[in-house]
Amino acid sequence: MSYKKYENLQMNILGQTIKSLRKKNNWSQQDLSNKIELTGIYLSRSDISLIELNQRGIRDFEILAFCYVFNITLDEFYNDTALYKLCKNK
Repeated sequence: MSYKKYENLQMNILGQTIKSLRKKNNWSQQDLSNKIELTGIYLSRSDISLIELNQRGIRDFEILAFCYVFNITLDEFYNDTALYKLCKNK
């Protein structure tokens, strides 16, 4: 299985998913930042922007916080990513 497609092109594979979920909930980036902060993790509006643009990596505990605020499972969070689909069809 080749992951070369993902090397050096983006810092994360969840940025577009986060943006989509945020917009689905009619939240601004600041709204999402505020909700994440309630979990005890600080992500600024700028951090959210960089994540959505795939210019900042996401730490594992941040991924769990996103799942919590969006009320989704890890599977649901990764479900629409190309890499997840590649691994699932292995």
